[in-house]
Amino acid sequence: MQALWFSKVNLKIERSMEELLDLQQNDLPLKDNIKAQTQLSDARLSDCISEGLHILDLCSGDLGDADWYTSDWLDRTLKNASVTFVRAFDRWRQLFQAATKQLKDAQQQEANALDPKIQNEARQKIEEAKRQRNLLTNIGTTRQESDFYPYRYLASEGFLPGYNFPRLPIRVYIPREEGEFISRARFLAITEFGPDNLIYHEGAKYQVHRFWVPPGGLTSRRTTAKLCHVCGYFNIDTDDRCDGCKSLLDGSTSLFVNLLDMPNARSIRRERITCDEEERVRRGYDTSTHFRFAGLAGGRPRTVEATIGKDPEQPLMRAAYAPQATLYRINHGWKRQASGFTVNLTNGEIKSAPSDPHDQAGLRLVVSDTENVLLIYPPPEIQQDDRAVATLQFALQRGMEQQFQVEEAELASERVGSGDKRAILYWEAAEGGVGVLRRLVEEPNLVAAVATAALDRLHFDAATGDDKNTKCIQACYECVLSYSNQADHRLLDRHLVRDLLLDLIQSTSTRRHGGRDYEAHYLWLKNLTDSRSALERQFIDHLYKTRRDLPDSGQKALADVNTIPDFYYAGSHACIYCDGSVHDDSAQKTKDDTIRRQLRDHGYRVIVIRYDKDLEQQLAAYPDLFGTGKKP
Repeated sequence: MQALWFSKVNLKIERSMEELLDLQQNDLPLKDNIKAQTQLSDARLSDCISEGLHILDLCSGDLGDADWYTSDWLDRTLKNASVTFVRAFDRWRQLFQAATKQLKDAQQQEANALDPKIQNEARQKIEEAKRQRNLLTNIGTTRQESDFYPYRYLASEGFLPGYNFPRLPIRVYIPREEGEFISRARFLAITEFGPDNLIYHEGAKYQVHRFWVPPGGLTSRRTTAKLCHVCGYFNIDTDDRCDGCKSLLDGSTSLFVNLLDMPNARSIRRERITCDEEERVRRGYDTSTHFRFAGLAGGRPRTVEATIGKDPEQPLMRAAYAPQATLYRINHGWKRQASGFTVNLTNGEIKSAPSDPHDQAGLRLVVSDTENVLLIYPPPEIQQDDRAVATLQFALQRGMEQQFQVEEAELASERVGSGDKRAILYWEAAEGGVGVLRRLVEEPNLVAAVATAALDRLHFDAATGDDKNTKCIQACYECVLSYSNQADHRLLDRHLVRDLLLDLIQSTSTRRHGGRDYEAHYLWLKNLTDSRSALERQFIDHLYKTRRDLPDSGQKALADVNTIPDFYYAGSHACIYCDGSVHDDSAQKTKDDTIRRQLRDHGYRVIVIRYDKDLEQQLAAYPDLFGTGKKP
């Protein structure tokens, strides 16, 4: 919708940020004429909203399953678009301000220096700063090939759609010929552009030696957090209890860390590297992934939970899907000594040890992004076996790739937590997401289909469990091995998960509601039924007996339409009405029609269960909502 707003603003940009921002002012604001264009009149904004509503109407079916969508989402997005547009240039402003500061400091240094060597160093810094400013303003570059061509830049920042560009990338300056910036997705840059790492580019070696420093230094990018070892949760506050698993956070269950939100970086050319440097690069960094759920009203985490197994009361596994969760990737330092990095917060210099009052030791780099995530909690016997849980991680991932026809790079996974909280964390790494993880907790038979695909990928017959490829002793590149999981190759053994996968192909996914299991939620719903309505109790009983998906709530008041449906499915925004004979009255029928038309106009799905029709046939007509069920 921001792109719709941008089209109404109708800015004419030929090649450079200089056409948009006032480079003569320290804070680099929008130029006055550009700012005036971005302030749409009430009439133009109203036209924009009307056009947006028409677009949303075309995808109303998908919006019904989108729990992020609310009735005021479009208004908020379009009315805040001008503010979001201004903020989208913040990363560019930091780069330009840092280059300008380097230019002025170096000019002052050259003017004051009497030593020819210092004068020469100052002139080199001046030329480098000029090249950086030229790159940022597209001077001497082909506009479409530059990362800072305004349309391309706005796409990489997520303001405009642009799936060819990594969203919110981190950039490093390479002093090659006239100089250039190269960018990487944040989760890749945390290691590739890490402190002192070597970058091989166009046949030469470059070493990351400092970070770009915005005005005021890097202090504002520092944060602290507690990382829970029990469940892998990222705790922003310093409370004694984990927000995820409620474990007591002490020295044995958590790690208190000083973090630096990773800035853009600079590099220098290196002709030779020492054997110690080669060994350090070969070992790599110690990194970890953590998560934090989005919140709902009242502080509840935004998750959808399910149990997986033949019997909902004795599940094999459990799963939790969390839309729009925040993923954190942390670089703790080199594996030989993972105690963070020393960074000068004033000039961004990366050091081996503190030597200046502005040096901060023990800083760990962090990047974050918003992703849809799925946590799978395996059976205890799998959780306790490092080899089995690693094999299950990639077996299920291969099954998802095959079942949903997605590329390996579109899904990512990692093992998190410990003990009975040990889990496999999956997330949709593709730009814009792929929309498959939610289905694994909402569609009853989909985990079974993934398990079947995983067995086939692991060379087992899904019907008998027989090994179809005895030449594959433990694992091979045709089953679970790949370039991306080389570090885990020694752990993987397909035979360790065969029996669990065979059990999973006979399992179903059963959603949990408000922390209640299937049995408890059924009883809770039954207590909410209208004592005067036998049909409501028959409806909920039949869902339970046939093991179909139960509603999220009963007798839920909907303020925007001023009605109370008998049952409500939150994920699908579906209102269920159980109409007894009283609804045959003409006056009541007119009232019902009015209310239900209003519900549909507001984007709700309305399903009516009639007393005079076969209940099973009515439920079977909506397998996407109630599930297919089984014979009672």
